[in-house]
Amino acid sequence: MLASNLFNGYIGSNLCYHLEKEGIFELFGSNSSFDKSILKEKNFDNRKIKIIESLISFSTKFGFFVDSDEGKISLTPLGMDMRKNVGFFTWSIGGYGNFMRNFTDLKDEKNNSLYSLIDGANVALGSRQANREYMWNTIIKELKRLNISKIVDLGCGAAGALIDICKIFNKVTGLGIDISHKAIEAAEINIRNNSMDDRICVVNQNVMEATDDASLIATFETVDTVISFMMLHDLFSIKDPVDVLRTLQKTFPKAKRFLLADTFMSDENTITKETPIFTYGFEFVHHFMNIRIYKKEEYIDFFSKAGFEIEKIQYLNVPNTYLFTLK
Repeated sequence: MLASNLFNGYIGSNLCYHLEKEGIFELFGSNSSFDKSILKEKNFDNRKIKIIESLISFSTKFGFFVDSDEGKISLTPLGMDMRKNVGFFTWSIGGYGNFMRNFTDLKDEKNNSLYSLIDGANVALGSRQANREYMWNTIIKELKRLNISKIVDLGCGAAGALIDICKIFNKVTGLGIDISHKAIEAAEINIRNNSMDDRICVVNQNVMEATDDASLIATFETVDTVISFMMLHDLFSIKDPVDVLRTLQKTFPKAKRFLLADTFMSDENTITKETPIFTYGFEFVHHFMNIRIYKKEEYIDFFSKAGFEIEKIQYLNVPNTYLFTLK
């Protein structure tokens, strides 16, 4: 790997982020091409048209698209791969881009300052995009196996998971908790746009502090299923992992199942051409946020010590990422 690979990869990553942000990947739908005439049908304003045309032009130069003489824009194999993995670019460039550029400038080492550099809404959106592409079928299949009624999502982000679950399971209601104000704002908009106000509510709070909120205790006691995707490592950095798990058990005393997914520390000692997507990005941001990433075997030990029975462990098609069904 050469410096040119890293530099060009950085440029391409930013380009991919904007292709998703400006809705260009969406123009393809489920196809590998679209006719440029669709831009006129969308009634975009002149500024939007210029941005889209500029992004398409450079993406063609960069090798994501092919612009044919017949007026069609087509995805190249690289473009198809970028679209499939776009969630990782939303997560890294949109969510952690500011952090990656500026974390060494912080004089205050408190986590509050670090979190101020992170765009929680984009972290949540990118996670949701990757979730849908790689993990969601496995998670929904597991939920269908269970008898769920009231579900809480710890680290709910923009409430995408809760909305999808409530659409699939007609009688289910949901509660979402997230520390990010931006994520909760996005969640409230998404819930409203999907007419789910009567079935889903969200709370802007640290999960570990929410457990002591008297106004939420009655709601917590009605929860039968707890889900959390890619957030346990954050909770484990606040308190001893076993104590965190025991606190969750006490907080949701009637929960029959805990579906907890997380990404673990890889076994790699150095990056290679074969290193998969996401691994080093995930480890980079958490390393410099002083958040320890544990190994899979350590999670199994934590669950056991907290008194959980591990019912099932499933790989979620993202490097070092697994779903635990606990009871």
